This record gives sequence, C-alpha cells and structure tokens, in this order.
Amino acid sequence: MRRLPPLNALQIFETVARHRSFTRAADHLCLTQGAVSRQIIALEDYYKFPLFKRHAKGLTLTAEGELLLPAVKESFARIEEISLRLTRQRTDLALKVPTCVMRWMLPKVMRFQSEYPDLHVQITTTWQHDVDFQLEPFDAAIIYGSSPGVDVQTVPLFEERLTPVCAPDLLKDKPLAQVADLARHTLLHPTRDHRDWKMWLAKATELDAANTQGIDAEHGPSFDTLDMATNAALQGFGVAISDLALIDEDVAAKRLVRPFETVLKTGWRYYFVYPDSVAHQQKLNLFRDWIAAHWDE
Repeated sequence: MRRLPPLNALQIFETVARHRSFTRAADHLCLTQGAVSRQIIALEDYYKFPLFKRHAKGLTLTAEGELLLPAVKESFARIEEISLRLTRQRTDLALKVPTCVMRWMLPKVMRFQSEYPDLHVQITTTWQHDVDFQLEPFDAAIIYGSSPGVDVQTVPLFEERLTPVCAPDLLKDKPLAQVADLARHTLLHPTRDHRDWKMWLAKATELDAANTQGIDAEHGPSFDTLDMATNAALQGFGVAISDLALIDEDVAAKRLVRPFETVLKTGWRYYFVYPDSVAHQQKLNLFRDWIAAHWDE
C-alpha cells in the first residue's frame, strides 16, 4: 500500500505557507504555535527535507516547499469542491446565471419558488456566459452560445434577437425617425468589440437601404454585459442594442422604447443546462420540466 503524507500536516503546511508565519497560522487555525510547529516538523521528517527557511523576520519556502505548495492547494481545493457537491442538501439547487438574463430569469425563479417552496434555488450571477461543471460547484446553469456544449442535458430557451432601445425622454429633443438619426445619439455597446451594433446596422442597411454612413459604431462607451448597457439606456445615457426577450417588460412598462422595427437574429441562443452525470436527480428534473413549460411566459 502506498503511504501518503499526513493530510492534517499538509493542510497546516498550506496555511503556514500562506501566512509565512507559525504564529499567524496558529491564530488562523485556532491552535498553539507549538502544535503548528510540530506538524511541520513531522511533515519535514516524512519528506526528509526542510519545507521552510526560518528567518528572524519570518519564513520563506525552500525550493522543495515551493514545488509542493501548488499541488497541495489544488488538491485541497478539489476535495472541497467535490465535498460541497456531495454534501449539498437535496433541497438546494445551485444555479449559475449570466447577469444579462437576470431581468428575465428572476421573475421565473420567484414564481417557481412560490409553487415549490421546499426546493431552494440558489442563484449565482456572473458576467460569464458558459459553465464548467467539472470545476464549478453548480447543479445547473443558464448559458449563451451557438450550441449548449457536450455532456449536458439541455433545454433551449430563447434565441438572441437584437434591436436598439432607449429611454422615451431621449427622443424628445433628438427623434429617431430613421436609422440615419442615430448619428446624433450616443451608442451604448454591450461588447468591447462593438460587434452587436455593427451587425445590426449592416442588417438595417440590407433590409431598408438605410443610410448609415454618418453613424460611427466604433464610438460610444462599452460595457461588460448587455444588462449594463441596457441599464445605461434606461437612465437616458444613449441608445443601447439589446435582446427583445430581456427588455419586453421594460418596453411594456414604457421605461424603454424600440425606435425601429428591424430585429437582428444572431443565431445564438440561451440554454438551460446541467451535467449528464446528475440527470437522475429529482430536483433537476423538476426544475427542468418547469422551465421548459414556462420559459416563454
């Protein structure tokens, strides 16, 4: 049988390496300095070489210690992540959601919670549009892309359909009677490469022979997410390019207006996904069936 180093000592080694001090590590671990020191000595006896260089002003790692530390960190992080998955309550569903779809997702989650109060949905928002179930502690996710990926169960949600939106008051002094009038407005971009506005303007030109020569899609502030650009439009800072499904409620409430009928279908869409490996879990099947039935409401 292969003999492993003492795991408790490895955990203390990682803490000492992080704090570069026996005293601070002991305070963090609620142990005595002597207990911490004895664990490190035991680990060094196991490896037959020192892991730390002792100095008057603190500790530094030896070359061997520097080599060991990343493996210890990675191993404990992996154990923690797997343990979280294994011990999470069956009544909790951890869901990763891009911030840009929260205005669409939140009412649905609240409705689901009212119908199934015993299943607690824990939402983590992120600017990312993908998920790695091998590395991230989520049961399911809303993702955005040209395909849902592999090794996942999928519920296709809505297709991306882009169109300009702005606050009604923005049009009082500068109406948007035709596409060319955008030249007098600030364009708000949900991506740093400004591709959404560029694609929409190309579509408008193709459909309506719109005059877009005076519109510079390279100008205007860029945001990390579509939601941030839309919020800027709500506050009257300019005209954003946004997704129809994500601004329906604001348009219905007249917080936003759609000055043009042209809609760009990008071919990308949003998906509800979860790993094949947990497809048997009742909580996931329950939420999957519910979101499949109510995503367009």
